[in-house]
Amino acid sequence: MKRMIRMSLVLLFVGSLVWAYPLEQSDIGSIGMASAGVALSLSPASFFANPALLYIREGSESSLYVSGSYEDSVVVSNFQDGLPNPFLENPNSGFCISFSGSNLALTIQNQSSLLDRIDRANSTQYSGTKKTLFQLDWAIGKAPFSIGLNVKALAVSERSPIEIRSDHVVTDYLVETLIGRYEPVESESLVQAGFGVLLDYDWFKMGFASNTFAYAQGDDPIQISAGELFKTLAWGFSLSTPTYDDNNQLHLLKLQSALDLYNIGSTENRELRFGLDVKVQLLPTWSVSFKTGYKEVKPTPTDIFKFNPGNGMHTLGLSLQLDTFLFDLACKIPLAWYWGGNDDSSSVGILLALSFAI
Repeated sequence: MKRMIRMSLVLLFVGSLVWAYPLEQSDIGSIGMASAGVALSLSPASFFANPALLYIREGSESSLYVSGSYEDSVVVSNFQDGLPNPFLENPNSGFCISFSGSNLALTIQNQSSLLDRIDRANSTQYSGTKKTLFQLDWAIGKAPFSIGLNVKALAVSERSPIEIRSDHVVTDYLVETLIGRYEPVESESLVQAGFGVLLDYDWFKMGFASNTFAYAQGDDPIQISAGELFKTLAWGFSLSTPTYDDNNQLHLLKLQSALDLYNIGSTENRELRFGLDVKVQLLPTWSVSFKTGYKEVKPTPTDIFKFNPGNGMHTLGLSLQLDTFLFDLACKIPLAWYWGGNDDSSSVGILLALSFAI
């Protein structure tokens, strides 16, 4: 009964705070590791990358996870040319709330995105997109194996034009993204089902996951597609050092690494992702993590074994855990910046997030 009451309160709370993520999700804490995480449990939200991770996620048997984030790109030319709102290139703000039991999780995410920036004399104009995602995950297992399934429903709405004035940046942004009326786009609504498999030997994990083995878009009937399953198929493995020593004493340092191949069957979105996390463990629930990663688009299967800096992205991240609160800061830097291939119109992505779990 208590769980049902808590879940009802969660749903009522989320109903008044609507913004959304795209369907390809990753744990906020893994973004500094190039979003590698098909076989890595970093936080209570790690199962976003692979539903089978719900079976071994960090935290208690039941938890409430809440996060808020803000992400945008920094473009050098906006500052050099004295353009209005230089910090608002294509901002994305989001909110997520997830309630999970021993093997079941209900998640609601919302995201507001401002796109297609147009510069005016004292303002900037955008087209706005709002996405709301409802997700149900389920996982079972018997060591060392676990499997998981998820079902997602995505609703999309738009608002255009949106104007952000230079002298009212904060108020205009909040009004346009939280209060302004968005019109639903029925043709972009989507329902899809995915799955995940995990092999867990504590220090070594390997997993497979796919966002889509069945889907329905707009008013179309549900389709089961082996082609879509293969396009969104991801494979990965991770290595971790022990959290405690043989005397059950906390190690000061814990290392975690992950290597993933995402969207294996796609010629447009296939990516190789690698991430490394160095955690300084001050107390069991107090830590500082330094993260770095690299991801690269791989249009053809033979590109997997090649290094192409023009398609590469370097990521950096910092995470602080203070008991139940998590603070994450991450940035995404095109590898061309290091090779002298950047120009004033190139950008660096910045993410700021705060979350807590109980």
